[in-house]
Amino acid sequence: MIISEEKRTSEEGKGGWQWDAPVMQTYDAVLSKIKELNLQGRIIKGFHTTGISYNWRLDDIADSVHINLKEMIADNKISGEGPFPFLPEEVSLDRYAQIDTPFLIKFEDGDVFEIDYSDYSSVLMGLNSIPKDIYSDKNARNFHPDVLFESLIGREICAVEITTTTWSDFPCKYELGEQDAYITEISFVCKKLNSYDVEKLTFSSYYDYGIVALKDVRGVDVSINASDVKKVVEGFVDRETLELKEFNYEEAPDDLFEE
Repeated sequence: MIISEEKRTSEEGKGGWQWDAPVMQTYDAVLSKIKELNLQGRIIKGFHTTGISYNWRLDDIADSVHINLKEMIADNKISGEGPFPFLPEEVSLDRYAQIDTPFLIKFEDGDVFEIDYSDYSSVLMGLNSIPKDIYSDKNARNFHPDVLFESLIGREICAVEITTTTWSDFPCKYELGEQDAYITEISFVCKKLNSYDVEKLTFSSYYDYGIVALKDVRGVDVSINASDVKKVVEGFVDRETLELKEFNYEEAPDDLFEE
């Protein structure tokens, strides 16, 4: 059943406040809403999230670094001899956030755009409809989105791209009834003022998580040096762990990454 005319609420928020926004599941509905909100031409001032990013928890950071290290060792890019620092200089991570609460884009004109894309082909959007001091009373924010996506601040949204797929290729058929096309990604094309330098802020979903990612003009993920991850999570995680000079991922104690 298509529920694009129904509404869904978000339980996260200050004092039990609920966000009541229409659920859009079709290309036409999302495109119409984007035009209604007049997003093209706006200048990005900053970002905000109302809850946790699961990939920026300590254990997930360690997992990402470990996978990256193993690939670099297999490709003979670095020596396999450890121990390594917790955040090795040679390792880079993708600039993305895995969230399940609304993501907010603040504009220089004072408006705030909100989007929640944490279910397959189901998008919620609004403008100035979520209180500015909102926070999650379940999973608190654990990273600085202004740092993670800092290269987009000051850029102009020059276009919005909506990517769709067909029923046969849709990865989560049990969620929706059959329709002509399903949304797989929404990209905000952002360029520097008076320049052809372009990057994209993309929104996609993986089951019940939303993925907000920074990509280049070709759609390739933009990375962050692992040593700079400290700035992304500063104030949210144990600094002593981030600054460990010697760390053996194979022998890490089980309680090191407890939440």
